[in-house]
Amino acid sequence: MNKVSPSIISSKLETLGNEISACDNADVFSYHLDVMDGHFVPNLTMGPDLVKAIRRSTERTLETHLMIERPDKYYKSFIDAGSDILLIHEECLVDFRKLISDIKGEGAGFGIVLNPDTPFSKAERFMEDSQILLIMSVHPGFSGQKFIDYVLPKIAEARKYIDEQGLKTKIEIDGGITDITGKKALDAGADILVSASYIFSGNIGERIKILQNL
Repeated sequence: MNKVSPSIISSKLETLGNEISACDNADVFSYHLDVMDGHFVPNLTMGPDLVKAIRRSTERTLETHLMIERPDKYYKSFIDAGSDILLIHEECLVDFRKLISDIKGEGAGFGIVLNPDTPFSKAERFMEDSQILLIMSVHPGFSGQKFIDYVLPKIAEARKYIDEQGLKTKIEIDGGITDITGKKALDAGADILVSASYIFSGNIGERIKILQNL
């Protein structure tokens, strides 16, 4: 069964508890929480308080995707709110070695994120420290965008590197994931499918099962 991580950005906040229950009942692998600051990406979304509310609603892994300019300033707030893994963009201008050490020192996991146009080579130096390599298949900032096919060779390159190095890093793909694009990503070597509008625009349980069984 494929690993699926619903992205809460497309859920209905007024019925969030019910939607999380539907995802839990479908045996999702984790939840993907998109945090945007209006600077690193042109949108604003959740903060630690919403992460805390989601934490109270599920025991599944919470992976918090920090699309913010200064993750080094705010990472602890999201760990304290209940995040299990923090996903940080390679494109951020921070001291990554210190940030990775600080995150792990707080007992949380670390993952590195690459935008569609960022080559895999930029992530190689972080792979041993990363539980997850998140490859964006849309330009981050908004849900509902179309999957960018040119990231598929990057997934394959990452898969080859991870296997050759004997690493445990999981490849996650995020952006425009449906039953069609999810199959492409899995065939290229992805381990985890992050899906937002595809899951939450239909029958949640049915959509998750489709992705799990591609």
